[in-house]
Amino acid sequence: MPDKLVHVVRKKSRGQHAWVFSNEVTRTEGNPGAGDTVLVYDRKLLVGSGIYNPHSLIRVRLYSDADEELEGGLIRRRMEAALEYRKTMLAGENDFRLMYGESDRMPGLVIDKYGSHFVVQTYALGLDLRQDMVVTALREVFDVTSIVEKNDFRLRDPEGLPRRAGVLFGTPEPRIVISESGTRFYVDVTGGQKTGYYFDHRLTRRKVRQLSAGRKVLDVFSYTGSFAVNAALGGAESVLAVDASAAAATIATDNSVLNGVADKCRFATDNAFTALAEFDAQSRKFDLINLDPPAFIKAQKDKNAGTRGYRQINAMAMKLLPEGGILVSSSCSHYLFWQDLLDMLVTASQDAGRSFTIIDRTTQGPDHPVLLSMPESEYLRGFILQVS
Repeated sequence: MPDKLVHVVRKKSRGQHAWVFSNEVTRTEGNPGAGDTVLVYDRKLLVGSGIYNPHSLIRVRLYSDADEELEGGLIRRRMEAALEYRKTMLAGENDFRLMYGESDRMPGLVIDKYGSHFVVQTYALGLDLRQDMVVTALREVFDVTSIVEKNDFRLRDPEGLPRRAGVLFGTPEPRIVISESGTRFYVDVTGGQKTGYYFDHRLTRRKVRQLSAGRKVLDVFSYTGSFAVNAALGGAESVLAVDASAAAATIATDNSVLNGVADKCRFATDNAFTALAEFDAQSRKFDLINLDPPAFIKAQKDKNAGTRGYRQINAMAMKLLPEGGILVSSSCSHYLFWQDLLDMLVTASQDAGRSFTIIDRTTQGPDHPVLLSMPESEYLRGFILQVS
């Protein structure tokens, strides 16, 4: 059990939040080092067990509300619990985000499951130091073909972790075929963006599929075509997908062939802002536009500039819709909260000179569970609007 102590004073509003910030710590006992496990006390009450990093603004990441060590057995139990949850929430699915950090009580650990292939990311020092335990737990719980780490991303920087990527076990296939809601996709786990595929949008993809029948669809920031293919499968008259990555467009084209909708889909490599401006100049119209930009706001300091970017790209898309046209507008920026997103869409609609009705909202799928006590675990938000 952890034998080093961290004493804190927490505001009641913080509740059971999984992070202890440096300004909440009043003193430590036992001289804990980076990556050590500690017991956290608020006055004389045990808050729980966590992993300690004296070099991070997030001084302690809690993984338990009891006194227990972060060891292989606990990692395996957390993994088994996460799997059971997803079997319930995503019945019949075999490919999903298996572990989602704090939401699965494994702070700093993300694992995506692609059949028997797994992609691991660690963005907290304590889990990075225990990566071998994670690999062992995966091999104990699953029949594993390969495990790849994709630790070449910015969230490691505040923890003082180097960026790296590579194979941890086995031999990954150049392309893995996964299934989501009956749709199949190729995934490049070693060369693709992030972990290779964006499971978080599974609910939004279903909605796009349901809304696409008979429509001319434009998919902007299309990556490997998951929205475009779903739109085509939903009965779209035609689908034009735009992404800046030629490599992604190649996989997207192959995904349309894989699902038998290549005759309906066209994939173009272009800058999104440039493409939308050209469509406007050509007076082109699309009945449904899916807009899924990358995170324009990566930190609080970026919020104003990022919001302007979202406003611009949404206004450009809104101009391309006819009467009754539908805009599916998403943001994966945590700091663009629901009201911020709504306010941005209001100003964008004013810029475009269009009126809309909100017909639906969308968020991250159940394999990205949101903790009630931790708003940071929610980052994906979207509105579905119809020209009125």
